[in-house]
Amino acid sequence: MEREAILSKIIEELKSKEHIHLILEGGSKAFKRFDEFSDIDIMIGVEDDKVDETFQQFENFLEDLAGIETTLPWAANKGFHHKFYKLKNTHPYHVVDFYLIEQSVENKELETQIHGDLIVYFDRFDYMKKQGFNQNAFDEKVDVYGDKMKRTFEFFFFMVEKEIARGHYIDALTFYFELTIKPLTRLLRIKYNPVHYNFELRYLYDELPKNITDELEQLLSISNMNDLSLKHKQAFRLYERDILLK
Repeated sequence: MEREAILSKIIEELKSKEHIHLILEGGSKAFKRFDEFSDIDIMIGVEDDKVDETFQQFENFLEDLAGIETTLPWAANKGFHHKFYKLKNTHPYHVVDFYLIEQSVENKELETQIHGDLIVYFDRFDYMKKQGFNQNAFDEKVDVYGDKMKRTFEFFFFMVEKEIARGHYIDALTFYFELTIKPLTRLLRIKYNPVHYNFELRYLYDELPKNITDELEQLLSISNMNDLSLKHKQAFRLYERDILLK
């Protein structure tokens, strides 16, 4: 079964449930980068006491539709619940990403500034018209985060060099990724697309200039200890040029 056929059946099924009052599609379609590899990102709003029932009904529906190969519970925070489903007899990339929000949650965290132009299939209580975005508060949060990443990058830069000096390639590579590449990438995101400051290494090709993603590709291509030492120094030069001297 093709992706759009699966999606159509899912929307039809969700609309038939009285306790479901919001149905959205996010992900690649919301960001205008949909292709044949895209998974199915569905967000719904439900009555608070119908969470378990909704998941059970949805899983029964998927079993009847195609069969569930694997289920991965991802998160269950207060008011928010998240699961992934890999279906049988379908394209292996067409995973169903199912995100459930309880009705009583005031801030449903569906801001288009962050999540893109979400496709609204059903919105009984006009939630999407009520979504607000406090730009000043967001900017303050990003500034604090950016300052922390600068201090992290600069303070722990020695960790990679220390493990290289010890001859511990695995340790040096681990620290390089965690304490050099990650904070550097977060700072580059803040510079070029701050609304996704915490998206880590996702969507970099769509949201950073090509010359920057080319440099990051080089920094992530490590062949041996000597190459790691060289790339570590190159990472600092990129930091100086694009972050400190911006």
